[in-house]
Amino acid sequence: MAGVGFELKKLFTARTAAGHIRAYSYSAMITAGPFALLTLMILGVQLLYHICGTPDAVTGVFVASVVYSFIFSQVISGGFTMVLTRYVADCLSVAHWQDVTSSLFGIGAILEVICGISGAIFLWGSPLPLLTKWLAYLFFAMLTFVWAEGVYLSAIKNYKRLLLGYFLGVLISFGVAYLMLFHGASLMGADQAGLLAVDMGMAFIMLFFLLCITAHFGLPSEGMSFAFLPYYERHWRLFFISFFYMLGLFLPNIIIWQGPLGVSVADTFRYAPIYDVLTFYAFLSILPLMMMFVVSVETNFYDRYASYFIAVTRKGNFRSINDARKNLLYTLWFEMRHIVEFQLVFTLVWLALGSYLLSFAGITYGQINMFNVLLFGAFFTGLLQLVYILFIYFDYQQDVLYISAFFAVSNIVLGIIGLLFFGEPSYGFTFFVASATSCLLGFWRLSHFAKRINYFVFCSQPVFYMPPHGILTKIAEKLYGARYVNLELLGVEQEEAEQEKMREQKIQQAMNQKAPEDMDEIRDSINEIESGDTIKKIENDNKK
Repeated sequence: MAGVGFELKKLFTARTAAGHIRAYSYSAMITAGPFALLTLMILGVQLLYHICGTPDAVTGVFVASVVYSFIFSQVISGGFTMVLTRYVADCLSVAHWQDVTSSLFGIGAILEVICGISGAIFLWGSPLPLLTKWLAYLFFAMLTFVWAEGVYLSAIKNYKRLLLGYFLGVLISFGVAYLMLFHGASLMGADQAGLLAVDMGMAFIMLFFLLCITAHFGLPSEGMSFAFLPYYERHWRLFFISFFYMLGLFLPNIIIWQGPLGVSVADTFRYAPIYDVLTFYAFLSILPLMMMFVVSVETNFYDRYASYFIAVTRKGNFRSINDARKNLLYTLWFEMRHIVEFQLVFTLVWLALGSYLLSFAGITYGQINMFNVLLFGAFFTGLLQLVYILFIYFDYQQDVLYISAFFAVSNIVLGIIGLLFFGEPSYGFTFFVASATSCLLGFWRLSHFAKRINYFVFCSQPVFYMPPHGILTKIAEKLYGARYVNLELLGVEQEEAEQEKMREQKIQQAMNQKAPEDMDEIRDSINEIESGDTIKKIENDNKK
């Protein structure tokens, strides 16, 4: 989402109330727009079901298929897309364009094979009609591929086109659902009509995004579709960080499906409609948190972050590095405090409105209390996600892996204990305890890192680069031979070449200001030149 922040920063330069309102509105549309439009697609089809008087048993098949697709598509794709983001970023940083689009087809092939195997295992013994199975599977597979496309769309930064694609997909779903339910009822069942509608909308979104990506990066004519595989060896922690986080998010729902709130649908699906709906509305409350993070934290924090590492990598002196460190940490904690305060106020407002509005929807008093607890669970989960992102900025993956594993395991353990021993009163509370504990752990580790940031940046990194040499690297080398390029090594070579160029420029600058008889005098003092001391000395001599 950093690209979103950079684009929004341009809007904030207006320094006017209208400019700020425009920037925040644009941020809200970018961060929450795709999620809101996909939700609108599902709710629109359900509204048409209600108008048609469709039985709850038929509607249940549609809702359960969509819920399962949303949950398990994110669980499956989360780890893959996290590592893929690193690969695409490296491709762009070293201008290795030819493999960008190719990697989309490669990761798409891997994800679709996984979706096919898991879908076949899950639906094999289901009594659902074959057409219903295929329509449910297609939505699951296409949604998984769309999550992978999101990695490339963030690099394109054409967010208006992104929202346009989702919006047109929603309109197509509405149109197909209306035609099938009101004018084509004899062609297929109502559940199949709804699934066909969302499939058509999702197919349009997927193809529209694919055209945007290929138009920007080009077609994969000679690219290497699986050159990203070695990244899953070197950055395996990123894979499990995202995987554990997704498990921690959705495992509480899956555990509660097995309890008294869970209902069975067509002897295939099992879910808890009340708990799932309350969880959905609770997580809607943290959308402002993500909006504020994009606007405030990434735009202001990244400038200090870049200044600090430029001072480190460009061989700045101790004073410049220390000043950059202080500015970085001050901005980090200031922005985090600001975003926590803002989201806490919004959560309290959502708490008051939700408790009032849900009472008109037939929700019981106990279920409203469950919603209130889920609100604060979502609050701490959102903050935990920010801690993840900040740690990954510094490439400090070890602590994030421990925290995400703790988040997943605590949700499993507490969820099972609550289900077996405490029943419905514990629903939502176990998730709140797990998320709050994980968030506190995350902030403690972030504070520990911040106090020792110079050590972690200078001393904890490996002295020598060790390229991956496992089975995935061997597969990539076997597939592409001499064509295979290690992007990380290429980036190091480009960085060294750039530093050498800057070094020669400084030498030439010193020679232009003062031409000594002995050329070695300047070259021997290159370290002082790079810190700026010799250049200042020459300038002072010239002034004298």
